[in-house]
Amino acid sequence: MSIIQPGQPYVPGSDVENPFNERHDVAATGEAIERMLAGGTPNWVKFPHEYKAMAKESFQAHREDSERMAAQYKWANQDVMTNKVARRVNGISTRDFLEKKLKANGIKAFVMASGWVGAGGIPTVALWATPPRRTDKLRFVTSMDVPMMYEWSILKLDQYGIPSGTESIGWRDIVVKLVEKEIITEAQAHKLFGAPPPNAISATYYRTLWEKRHGKPYLDEDERGMESDETRTAGV
Repeated sequence: MSIIQPGQPYVPGSDVENPFNERHDVAATGEAIERMLAGGTPNWVKFPHEYKAMAKESFQAHREDSERMAAQYKWANQDVMTNKVARRVNGISTRDFLEKKLKANGIKAFVMASGWVGAGGIPTVALWATPPRRTDKLRFVTSMDVPMMYEWSILKLDQYGIPSGTESIGWRDIVVKLVEKEIITEAQAHKLFGAPPPNAISATYYRTLWEKRHGKPYLDEDERGMESDETRTAGV
């Protein structure tokens, strides 16, 4: 029996008459199956449910191993950084942040389309500003989510619970960048945007400002203890 495709002329020959045989060596396939079954029916054929259960257990064990290895890459405060209920507060439109908070208070700033989309799928714009002592210069500050931002950024996690970027950018991070890039001072930041209450949510904010103020990394009690031990050891 010939196979004729619509709109195509009939061309006689083995390629058209026997398309299956042309592409599949049935005899060789049969021989391979016979060799495979020469020692009897394989267990995975006789007991498919047991082998499926073994495969599932193997996959689960692999996942547990991956999660154990991933634990060392997790952040100590990532539960706080991913708490959407606590962090999605005091929202403001990106336009109001620029016009009413920055420009209205004498800060020369503007935004440019960047085309960059954050890890959480939110589009962003690039914030540029003029340093108060370099009015002839423009300085890139950071990226801002559009069309609005909540107060605190939210950390994005991958399938193993490892930090993998920022799901959404909070305006407090923008304020910190303005201080770091010397567009405003820490005192101006708290005057324009208010000082958040000190707690677990604001800890990173205050830590970053402390590091900018002192020009060195902040060490918590455990880290200071480790540094002292290393110093004593090196002095021996």
